[in-house]
Amino acid sequence: MPKSAHRDSPRDSARHAPPDVGRKIKLRRAEKKLTLEQLANMSGVSKSMLSQIERGRTNPTLAILWALTKSLEIDISDLLKKDEDNAEHISKIDHVKPHQAPEIKSADGKCALKILGPIDLVAQTEWYDMVMAEGGLLESEGHAEGTREHLTVLEGSLSVRNGKEVIDLSKGDTARYNADVPHYIENKGKKPARALMVVLAP
Repeated sequence: MPKSAHRDSPRDSARHAPPDVGRKIKLRRAEKKLTLEQLANMSGVSKSMLSQIERGRTNPTLAILWALTKSLEIDISDLLKKDEDNAEHISKIDHVKPHQAPEIKSADGKCALKILGPIDLVAQTEWYDMVMAEGGLLESEGHAEGTREHLTVLEGSLSVRNGKEVIDLSKGDTARYNADVPHYIENKGKKPARALMVVLAP
């Protein structure tokens, strides 16, 4: 380590930490005078999962956050933003650990999409680290008119169907296609595939 470098103090680390989602959920639950069991029944999120979230031991997926915010009657953006009192201390570099990136899954459970883009840009640009098991299928209805998807295969192989056109992609290949019509991505191979997907809104 260079002589001029130094480690962040615990205080500095706290200032640069991501939003404390668990603490906010716990406070809101207390405000509404709900027990863990009551919130679990309302949201469909297990009591043990809620406990881990509130203690900061796990990072909830967007689907779980959505269920909790609906039950607690708060906006999801309120959970994900940092306290305004600490705005002046926010780091210029956002550091997201692998376990902190929200993840969603396809209907068949064989495709996991780790959300790499910031939540506040989701209406404009989305990008995902996608892992699809063999035989996996990700079906999508048409998005907003003018939406485009860019898919780059990093490992394995994938097939993309856009309307009636089908294209097979190998490692290193990229497909760019209109996503405002029904489309799907499928792994017809014999091993898992991984790809980077970027969705650009008009």
